[in-house]
Amino acid sequence: MSQNTTAEKVIPWIVAIALFMETLDMTIISTATPNMAISFMVNPLSLKFAMTSYLLSIAMFIPISGWVADKWGTQRTFICALILFTLSSFACGNARFLPELVIARFFQGMGGAFMMPVGRLIILRTFKKSQLIRTMNFVTTPALLGPLLGPVLGGFIATYYSWPWIFYINIPIGLLGVLAAWYCVKNHKMESIGPFDTIGFLLFSLSLVGIFFALETISAPFIPTYIVVLVGSCALLGFLVFYWHYHKTRYPVLNLKLFSIRTFFVAALGNLWSRPSIFSVSFILPLLFQIGFGLSPLHSGLLTCFSTLGMISSKSINRVILHHFGFRKALCVTSVLTGITIASYSLINEINVPIIIVMIFINGLVTSLLFSGMNVLYYVDVARAELSHATSISSTLQQLSMGLGITLSTLVLQLFVGWNHPLAYNDPAPFRWAFLVMGVIAILSVLVFLKLKPSDGHEMT
Repeated sequence: MSQNTTAEKVIPWIVAIALFMETLDMTIISTATPNMAISFMVNPLSLKFAMTSYLLSIAMFIPISGWVADKWGTQRTFICALILFTLSSFACGNARFLPELVIARFFQGMGGAFMMPVGRLIILRTFKKSQLIRTMNFVTTPALLGPLLGPVLGGFIATYYSWPWIFYINIPIGLLGVLAAWYCVKNHKMESIGPFDTIGFLLFSLSLVGIFFALETISAPFIPTYIVVLVGSCALLGFLVFYWHYHKTRYPVLNLKLFSIRTFFVAALGNLWSRPSIFSVSFILPLLFQIGFGLSPLHSGLLTCFSTLGMISSKSINRVILHHFGFRKALCVTSVLTGITIASYSLINEINVPIIIVMIFINGLVTSLLFSGMNVLYYVDVARAELSHATSISSTLQQLSMGLGITLSTLVLQLFVGWNHPLAYNDPAPFRWAFLVMGVIAILSVLVFLKLKPSDGHEMT
């Protein structure tokens, strides 16, 4: 077997191990949220800080992942990211107070910030464009075992054991990934690379932190409104200064000129518009089942995992659908269907298991096609030399949109529950309104995908 053939066989599995660990950790916490809230003696909605700190950290450090990988090599960067993610998982399990968990999750996000995009970069530099859909589907399918097992495993652990074990299970997976990457992944470097844009990185990161702080604390009674407004205004000003700095530096931390590529811009805007609603489901649905209807974490996880089964089931037909209908038509239709399936959760009045399973499964089917189309659309017209920049931006926007999903859905829930009021048990009404609002937002993302041309992405299919 030739060296190239070996890479094609082994590398997707190595990247999938890392994605599996990350997606497992991202979903396993959702069904354990009520139990963790009891352990930390806080409102369940306060656990959003543990989730958004993780996503915020990823969004902050992803922009430099491409530069670090080009400078120090993909293998070295990938292994270091796996080690950091594994060690911080251990710290998460040892947290005794919510602030400790938030800090540990932040460092865990740092590991994920390098692990995910560098893994994708390894794939992009190994396979041709015509092979990307097939290869990415192969990589993400094993990785989908994380979301599949996450809710069930998290529910099982929260019901019969203690929540720290939802983080400890990352340790053997992380060690396996380190060993596999050490022996099988090449340490690809770029021959020439510009200096690191320290000022641009600080401007972008601090502005990002400011925006998330303002959004997260807008409903917090212990923080004055003027502070929230001041921090949010400074953050917006910071983004303007970052944009000015981008035009003045030769080697910016983010290559914003990629947004002048129409397909890249549509993919970016489509992600920011549709993903928050999609990801909000993974946060709200377990709360609806456990707080709204009193199900156990295990039963909640058994229901929500059918979304991942739907995603896995559609993987085999995604490429065929994109080839037959094209990116424009496929993304327009699936964005509307995704919004409808999210809004349909507002119709749940009782736990009718067969109906709920069908609803969740269908939602997974349509969102899988939407994700596949958007993820590949980023790279349709991007030159090979710009792949690392494109990967950094796309991964940053993905994490930002997921963090926004938690933040926005929490704000909507808090709005219908009442400011300064905790969620009431056995009261599903606020959750219904939240699903309806997030579903409408997802439906409106069709306005973005209408900007595509029928021929866009044809060579990728």
